[in-house]
Amino acid sequence: MRLIPACLLLFAVPAHAEGLRLNEIQAIGSHNSYHVAPPKELLEIIVKTNKAADAWNYTHPPLATQLDMGLRQFELDIFADPDGGLFAEPLGLKLAELAGAKNIPHDAAALEKPGFKVLHVPDLDFGTTAPLLTQALREMIAWSDAHPRHLPVMILLECKDQPHPPLPTKPEPLTRARLMDLEKEILSVLPRDRLLKPDDVRGKEATLREAVTKHGWPAVDSLRGKFILCLDNTDAIRDRYLEGNPSLEGRLIFASVPDAGHPAAGWFKCNDPVREREKIRELVKAGFLVRTRTDTQKPDAAMKAAAFGSGAQWLSTDHFRPGEAQRVSFGNGKTARVNPLVRAEKAELEP
Repeated sequence: MRLIPACLLLFAVPAHAEGLRLNEIQAIGSHNSYHVAPPKELLEIIVKTNKAADAWNYTHPPLATQLDMGLRQFELDIFADPDGGLFAEPLGLKLAELAGAKNIPHDAAALEKPGFKVLHVPDLDFGTTAPLLTQALREMIAWSDAHPRHLPVMILLECKDQPHPPLPTKPEPLTRARLMDLEKEILSVLPRDRLLKPDDVRGKEATLREAVTKHGWPAVDSLRGKFILCLDNTDAIRDRYLEGNPSLEGRLIFASVPDAGHPAAGWFKCNDPVREREKIRELVKAGFLVRTRTDTQKPDAAMKAAAFGSGAQWLSTDHFRPGEAQRVSFGNGKTARVNPLVRAEKAELEP
């Protein structure tokens, strides 16, 4: 038997990535990670007046199952419900039952409890694998405790408070005080030392932006087993969260700010990698973090290629299940890799 020289094995087997920083990776994540499709009887009723609602016809597995699949970015849409019960009896549940739907997944008892709720659209698209934000976070940290060497998990929080007339449920406004309540609720489940916070990155610099552009992000190995919270909002809710702490001083959640010159610049949401490809590449090359999408409901080869090539660190998809014909991965089912836009070497990256 002919032996292969050890020196050649170095080229045959990819080395493990060493010294990687957070901005030097790419990881696959899920869009509307909690989502459960409306009952078909209800969806048929909704689509008659709103054809766009056909996009709601998908169900994702539980969050821990997605973590087992290697996903490392999640999206949770949240609503304030300080007294509890606001979303416990959605109109769509009654409509579905009247239309003959049976055994509809709906945890009314959980929804009666006070606290932030996780769902897509009140009254109509209310299906969720984790009705309570605390429930979603407990599921993820329990998985993390059992897998302490995982890549840092980014949790994207979209805070919602817009009513949808004539639907009867009116969400509670997300005031500055309620955003602070959100932080308290998060900390009731996730310990501070399991979070990468803006202050951790800023260090002694005056602004988060200065720290990122001068010193960069922490090493990936120092962040394994941790979580990163990012605010999806780029509206008045984002502005309220920045009030009094323009560089996110003392805050838990990174914000997607208007431009790279903002004192809180660190992470950006750029959902269209085709239209925003060059913008994303410029942000990534400057040291910032970006989340983008590889598809919008259906698989999209052009959008996926643009997302992969953009250098965005987190790539969100609805198509991540093993065995799915058009599963989004980096080849051979890999859900994480060294970011080729900023690190040239080929190396293995354990998710």
